[in-house]
Amino acid sequence: MRVVVSDGGDRRLLGAGQAVDLRPADIDGEAVKAAIRGAHATVTVDCPSPSRWWDRLGSPRDGTDPLDRVVAAARSRGHRPAVERELAAAERALRALSVDAVDTDATRRRLADAGTEVERLREEVATARGRLQSRREMDADTADAEAALADATRRLSEAETEQIAAEQAHDAAQRRAREAREARERRLRLQDRVANRRRETRRALATRVQETFDTAVDAVPGEARLSTEPLEIVGCELTAALAAVRVADLDAPVVDATDRFDDAAAAVNSLGVPVVRV
Repeated sequence: MRVVVSDGGDRRLLGAGQAVDLRPADIDGEAVKAAIRGAHATVTVDCPSPSRWWDRLGSPRDGTDPLDRVVAAARSRGHRPAVERELAAAERALRALSVDAVDTDATRRRLADAGTEVERLREEVATARGRLQSRREMDADTADAEAALADATRRLSEAETEQIAAEQAHDAAQRRAREAREARERRLRLQDRVANRRRETRRALATRVQETFDTAVDAVPGEARLSTEPLEIVGCELTAALAAVRVADLDAPVVDATDRFDDAAAAVNSLGVPVVRV
């Protein structure tokens, strides 16, 4: 490992080897982490590329949940519990499930309005029919009354057609709403299944490295213990973070800002990985 800082056109070596102490250079941990990822403008850390698990393990004092660190350490060692296949299947099913938002209020209002209009027009038709009958009984001219009845009957027929269409639309909306409710219920069940499988996966991974973790705790400063029933870290979370680093299979260096070690070399001896101290 080599750590270099660029200042204009000048490049200055800050340290090399398994243990590098950057405290005299006043470079913070975030800058070093960015450099390890190859994403810093002035600081360069020549080292193996960090694995996908390095973000959870590479900086023991970054606030990452200690159990997340233990799980990442187990994964870095290639552990893949059988329950993970069930988790993946449940996650795929959850991603594939779509739940539509269905609003039946609009179709309900349309149906109600159509029903009101049909009732109003039926009364109008009945009135027009009565007026026509009255004109006939008086032997009066019926042309206007017949036209009025014909017009009212036509509008009633159109309103009844609209009522049928509104009923069909509302029935369809209710059916979609039922399907949406069923889909939401399936989603809740799948979410529960995913959450349960995730917990089981984490417990299985923690169990795989429990003995290794306990041994690692003996090699780092502090006291901590990994419990699987219930699944939790007992004791010092920072100690657990350091032990997880020792358990993990890491190529990229660890950024140590813990003050738990006398120097960077002591950190390397305890953690078993290259260390940049900040």
